[in-house]
Amino acid sequence: MGQRYRATIYDIDDMTRFMIDADKFDANCYSFSAAVVCAHYLLRQKSHRVMWFGDYAIADKGLKYFSGMSDLLGISACVKDEEDLLECDASDDDSRAKLQFIRENYKRWRSINIYYKAMAYFNYDDNRSVSYSGFLLNHSQKLAINLADYLQRSLSMLGRDFLGAVDLIPVLTVSGGGADMAFFEGISWDTTEKLAQQWRGDSLQIVDEPPTNYPIINCCFADIWGRAKACRSLYGVDSSNYILGDKNGNRYECANSYISFFHRGPRHQVQVEFKENDILYNAKIVPE
Repeated sequence: MGQRYRATIYDIDDMTRFMIDADKFDANCYSFSAAVVCAHYLLRQKSHRVMWFGDYAIADKGLKYFSGMSDLLGISACVKDEEDLLECDASDDDSRAKLQFIRENYKRWRSINIYYKAMAYFNYDDNRSVSYSGFLLNHSQKLAINLADYLQRSLSMLGRDFLGAVDLIPVLTVSGGGADMAFFEGISWDTTEKLAQQWRGDSLQIVDEPPTNYPIINCCFADIWGRAKACRSLYGVDSSNYILGDKNGNRYECANSYISFFHRGPRHQVQVEFKENDILYNAKIVPE
């Protein structure tokens, strides 16, 4: 079946949570996905914490990767009932104590439903996307990401002619791994894969302008072929039919790597061959 996810956006101050099934990671991690729309809506209202919670996160010995009250309280926000805890390991004192904490807290959460408000907020029927204006803040780490810059770096061709992006929030907040499924064949060279899951459970907010003491960091998540096709559509190809990656005439570059391994293959550029009824994309290693 594969790992399935539950996007949970929660507030530890008033113990409210919004929870929505997000299926497999690569099914609902995009700018047009309902779970993403709801997350962006809530973060534009006030700060919340987010976990893109996979059902493998606490299976087997997964609890050892979560420590501290904030982490465990976040897991409790993602738990619906005792069935969610059946695969949780409790073979040692530390795991049993963590499991008991989760059990004591998951019933304290008050669930809210903002689905239709979120859809109306982004005029989803017409736009089919969240807005990438403003800045995503991480109050826990005091960092900021320019959303317009993120979209420019990450915009991809999703399907035959639809431009969108893997959204940054699912990748930054994933719990249980599995973000690599959205980048199975490789990534654009700009992709910041080491940021995956590093904002899990942090206090996040979307605002118009960041605080002056929050550094703005580069962030990009784009799969190798979706980004290649978008760049060909946006910037064209050079005289040798290599896809351009920007308006300055630089070639698009990519790598065949998996985010879960944090290891990149060699740098590639993509050359296209135009057929009568098709376009072939060939990734070629860039000589050292």
